Amino acid sequence: MSADSNRSSLRLFVELSTMMFVLFSVWGAWYVTMGTFMTVRNFDARAISWAYSVAPIAAVVTPFFMGVFADRFVNAEKLQGVLMLLSGFFIALAPRFAAPDTQWVFVALLLAHTLCFMPNLGLSNTICLKHLANPERDYPIVRVFATLGWIVAGWVVSLVFRAEATAMQFYVAAAAAWGVGIYSFFLPRTPPPGKGTPLKMGELYGSGTWSYFKKRSFSIFLIASLLGAAGMMPYWVLGSPFLNSMGIERSGAFLTMGQMAELVVLAVVLPFFIRRFGIKWTMVLGLLSWVVRFALFSGAATSSGSGMMSMLVIAVVLHGFSYDFVLVSGYLYVDRHVKEDVRAQAQGLLVVATQGIGFLLSSQIFVGILAKRANVPGGTESDWQAYWLMPAAFMAAVLVMFWIFFRDDGKGIAKKDPGAG
Repeated sequence: MSADSNRSSLRLFVELSTMMFVLFSVWGAWYVTMGTFMTVRNFDARAISWAYSVAPIAAVVTPFFMGVFADRFVNAEKLQGVLMLLSGFFIALAPRFAAPDTQWVFVALLLAHTLCFMPNLGLSNTICLKHLANPERDYPIVRVFATLGWIVAGWVVSLVFRAEATAMQFYVAAAAAWGVGIYSFFLPRTPPPGKGTPLKMGELYGSGTWSYFKKRSFSIFLIASLLGAAGMMPYWVLGSPFLNSMGIERSGAFLTMGQMAELVVLAVVLPFFIRRFGIKWTMVLGLLSWVVRFALFSGAATSSGSGMMSMLVIAVVLHGFSYDFVLVSGYLYVDRHVKEDVRAQAQGLLVVATQGIGFLLSSQIFVGILAKRANVPGGTESDWQAYWLMPAAFMAAVLVMFWIFFRDDGKGIAKKDPGAG
């Protein structure tokens, strides 16, 4: 299928949608339930925090994989195939060391897995955007299957294998990784676009976008995005153990309600909201949703019956607003306010700031330090109630800071130099 055709073929849609579905099922199989797995095996708080820090570390390192290999030396589909086969090996080996005396070997193997897995988030996008006839029209349709893959993986782990506390979640992830790894070698050829061109290391970390930090609104938006990401990890790390403590055994399936709601938010609500109210109100509502969901968790901790369940359901369903209205609005803001020749660098810089630095700080501070001081997981209902108020207060502070200092004229990129004026 030629990339300049009017429409992408059905075969191409199926190929790329299948790739995205299986790729994200690897992540969805273990990410939200690993907290329960480590808790029942008596991992200490530091090990749990580092286990959830490996993906952010990989998100920081990922640009080197992308810049050096995929852009200049190796076909994207072949590199993805090799990396996914390796990632499957490491994630399958990790649970063999899931004990307090070998917990750091477990974390090291998880780091090896994520270093192999995280580059494929960009590689899969590269493959899709290269071959889809009209990426702006066709890519969102393909991207929906990534969220579906996450949901189905959660159902398989939680409802089929009942594996929130067992090693089966990692074996499901490994099987999916090997499947998409082999499948990648049969995807359309995607040769390196920069083959033979000199490598400038600064480009890998967005040096072409640094002049934009002279613009007050751009700097504030990036800082707010980083700080917003810095408050998110308690939900993913401790959400499953918290639900278990509330009597919900199938926490993996319960949490997929958030991804199901996200499908509607991403496809319908977010595009309308941005057009109607603008990027500032979108970000504000996203940050407010985090405040509300953490407050609801806090309230549910000391409640019971239908009141507790209602608060938990609302908190989980808010995921689409919490996640997409903060992080996806960032991608759209950068796309609108950065010139095309450095737009890819700017998007990479945003990923490093949010899913790299922000998530790393979040897992280390809110999980590694504050959770231990609050005696969670494993504490009383009052411990959980007090703990969830901490990220709620933090997100409220980020919201107030963003509301006061951010100004967006809505005009998008200007023709003049971004640093002028």
